[in-house]
Amino acid sequence: MNSRDEARVTSRQGSGKIGDSALSRADGQGKSRDALKDLARRIRLLRARHGLTQESFSARCGISISFASLLERGARSPSYETLVRIAQALEIPLSDLFGAGRESSVDEPAYQRLLEFARRRRLSRLQIERWLKVGQALFDDEKAFPAAPSQPRAGSPLCQEDGCNRPVLAKGMCASHYHRARRARL
Repeated sequence: MNSRDEARVTSRQGSGKIGDSALSRADGQGKSRDALKDLARRIRLLRARHGLTQESFSARCGISISFASLLERGARSPSYETLVRIAQALEIPLSDLFGAGRESSVDEPAYQRLLEFARRRRLSRLQIERWLKVGQALFDDEKAFPAAPSQPRAGSPLCQEDGCNRPVLAKGMCASHYHRARRARL
């Protein structure tokens, strides 16, 4: 039986006819329950992603282990203060606890590693903008950023090894000859 059906039964028992307020209350309670379940799932996912046990998580948040378990199952609704402590324990902005709808792509491990990198270093907006520019320079279309030429430029020194026409990396040798010589010395 869904919440709308429950409201009808309750409404019929109370007054004999279905009231709009009873239906809207039931719909609102259903949405609240769904939101609480989403929050519980998100907390559990973020805790696991940070490699925290329920015990260590509850200690960080200043809540009991049993309450942490109830939160992660959606059986209890946390207060605002508890939500703030959870966000601090997970080292995330409070809004990330309510990240519904973004999870399909943002929760991929590669994206999470990027986010963790930025968070742990506490990058400012300016630093993030610089980081993005570097990424754009590295990964933008090759038409905008052509690959390094296969032939060395005129006037650039060439590898001193016989028959090698690659540009010099160091000590008069190209990268492969230089590293081969270096390994031979070790």
